[in-house]
Amino acid sequence: MYIFVYYLVMTFNELENRIKTPVFSNFDVEKMFPQEEKLSINTQLNRFVKSGELLGLKKGLYCFSGQKVATQVLANAIYEPSYVSLEYVLNNSGVIPDIAMNVTSVTTTKNKIFTTPAGVFLYHRVQPQLFFGFQSVKDGKSGFYYKQAYPEKALLDYIYIRKIKSLEENRVESNELNRDLLLDYALRYPNWVRKVIKSV
Repeated sequence: MYIFVYYLVMTFNELENRIKTPVFSNFDVEKMFPQEEKLSINTQLNRFVKSGELLGLKKGLYCFSGQKVATQVLANAIYEPSYVSLEYVLNNSGVIPDIAMNVTSVTTTKNKIFTTPAGVFLYHRVQPQLFFGFQSVKDGKSGFYYKQAYPEKALLDYIYIRKIKSLEENRVESNELNRDLLLDYALRYPNWVRKVIKSV
């Protein structure tokens, strides 16, 4: 008497049809495919990465390679808690002219760098009391939201984390900034940071 054992193998089309988030983990996939063995799922995910159908963002975290998702959405998902700030926001807001080569974020955990096929993501630690001043922004590509600093907060993060002593040397364009909001946010920062923004 022969006993046949059938092993279910998740296909890429099945994965794409069931996963509705821009970034997902192997644990998310396990929930979507409870009938699959954990080892089988991990093997398939690795195959999809090797074939270029998935991008491996970090161990156990993926996104679909053909999906149009803003890098800010990826930045929030790769390392939590975090919000996009510093040079990336300042350049996109027209506050500084220098283009940020990497996506820069602020976190309350450890400083981290993630080099991924989708780009390089930098995370800089601040104390919990400085983790504020961000908003939820809707990504026009995917419809998902991400957390990003207001330009005023991004400037304060920039001064504080980069230890900027003079804004004149960094070609900061302050015309578009809300000075009242900037001063209000600055009250939570050390005195030396407040002195730097006096020229704004």
